[in-house]
Amino acid sequence: MRRDRLKWNRKYRREAFADQPAAIVRTYAHLAPMGRALDVACGNGRNACYLADRGFAVDAVDIAFEGLQRFACRPTGIQRICADLDDFVIPPGRYSLIVNTRFLDRRLFPALQMGLCPGGVLIFESYRAAPAGAPSGPHRPEHLLKPDELRRAFSRLRIVVYREQPSLHADAPAMKASLVAIRPAN
Repeated sequence: MRRDRLKWNRKYRREAFADQPAAIVRTYAHLAPMGRALDVACGNGRNACYLADRGFAVDAVDIAFEGLQRFACRPTGIQRICADLDDFVIPPGRYSLIVNTRFLDRRLFPALQMGLCPGGVLIFESYRAAPAGAPSGPHRPEHLLKPDELRRAFSRLRIVVYREQPSLHADAPAMKASLVAIRPAN
């Protein structure tokens, strides 16, 4: 979507973004067999940089050219791909690790699962809707996970970690959901 691309390019020109990888990526990336990794909606590449430093060949995809130009590292071992994820094709069985943090597009759920090679690891963390009766802030409901949604969406994978907890980000929704799962060998 052209409007999304313009919005995110503007944000990257105006705002500073974290350059450290997400804690969930630092904690669980070691579970994945070494190989090719996909960083979905990579932004400034903070997770992609971490993975490349650990030996993964990384495809880092984002809609914002500006984010890809402001990478948190020198992108050695990283293929930066400027693409709308509505159009990007995740090849089946290609990745030993797929990382999706702070981004939600439910239409990608099947492709994320199929994009993993057998034994491949999915690390997914995004914001969750507030509990009933709690203030939800200015965030659009379609951009927030429902309670237990990730566990249900990825039930065909072997779930290693699943939790829903406060997000602790001042400018973000109050809750987040985190999932680490492995694609079975069969």
